Amino acid sequence: MRAGPSEAWILAGTLDGALAYPALTDEVAGMAYVLRLACDLVHAGCTTIHVVWASDLPPPNIRPVVTDPRLKGAVLAVTTQVPEGAGADPIAVVRADRIYHRDIPKQAVTAWRTTSAPAAVAEGSDALVITDRVHARALATAAPTAGGYSAALSGLDQAQGTPPYLAFTTQVRNARELRRAERTLVWSLRKPADGIASRWINRHMSLPISWLLMRTQVHPNHVTIFCFCLALTGGVVIAHGGYLAAASGMLLVNLGSIIDGVDGEIARLKFRFSRLGQWLDTLADDFANIAYITGIALNLRAAGVDWALPFAMFVLACFVYTQSTQYWLIARVYKSGDLAAIPWAYQSHDFLTAPDVGFKKTVAKMMKRDFVLTVFVVLALCGTLTPILIAFSAGCLSFTVIFTLQLLRNLRSIRAALAQQ
Repeated sequence: MRAGPSEAWILAGTLDGALAYPALTDEVAGMAYVLRLACDLVHAGCTTIHVVWASDLPPPNIRPVVTDPRLKGAVLAVTTQVPEGAGADPIAVVRADRIYHRDIPKQAVTAWRTTSAPAAVAEGSDALVITDRVHARALATAAPTAGGYSAALSGLDQAQGTPPYLAFTTQVRNARELRRAERTLVWSLRKPADGIASRWINRHMSLPISWLLMRTQVHPNHVTIFCFCLALTGGVVIAHGGYLAAASGMLLVNLGSIIDGVDGEIARLKFRFSRLGQWLDTLADDFANIAYITGIALNLRAAGVDWALPFAMFVLACFVYTQSTQYWLIARVYKSGDLAAIPWAYQSHDFLTAPDVGFKKTVAKMMKRDFVLTVFVVLALCGTLTPILIAFSAGCLSFTVIFTLQLLRNLRSIRAALAQQ
């Protein structure tokens, strides 16, 4: 398996005989265009990024973005000469006149690493190619002339990487096309592991909110905290007792769940990922579950259902056991703040996106928070809370048993992972 590229060239200025659009300093979905391209490359493993400027016009001033923390220390600089160098080390070559899916560089790197072809691309995209330094220089030299880049690329045997989910690549020539490309960029923030309600309902509400927030200074963690406050308020309202409190409280909880998608969308759109953000999202979801189930138990007790509160406390104790155990696993073993990082669990990203687990995957997605809360809101609006408590309890207790069995089955791999640290 070959090593991936650590160096990247962003071909800018004149491309195909015309000045590339958008300009490197133009804003694209809340980020300077050159910063967006660079962050894409950093997340694909590049640590040195050259903006290769080919134009009679002076190169733009990109100094305001070269120290952006999202670059994670990668070197970003402008040069008017095609970089020199010896050897056949791989170079990621990017056209600075394309808007494309954020994971295309990663897919191209995977294709390069797993084949021996002289070039690798993500299937269906001409935005980025990975090749050796000699061919990269040929591409960069030919790029300013009309059709030069395409002609140079067509002469290379190219490995085709699997396109990412909702992949797209588009050339933009004016402000109107740029706005259209930004909408496509936002819409591509959906994930293959999305639950049933997220796919058909929630994303249709959260993505427009992300569109509105993308040019603001709102960060993902701000959204997470706001959503937790909505859920906590919903739980308190439910606990007051009565139909109106239950219905309005569950609507608040579900609203928090819907808007909760915005934090991840903004993180993916603007490369604002952090371990703190992962932990905040995980903890907020779990404490929100505790809040509304406690509220439902208190509402039912006020209605004369005496067994509801002690039963809910037992179920929540099981919930705390499974979640705290998972917290330990992702903190000590899998080095994440996201429960989906546990590879053998039914809620893992790998399981939910695998192509050969249709029935199990559907059941797992029906147990995800987005679908469960949608059903619970309908039940609350119908004036019945007991089925909510019973359904949550059945799911929680079932998961406790399943998770415990999974944990015992994977103890050897967990111990091996700990021993390697």
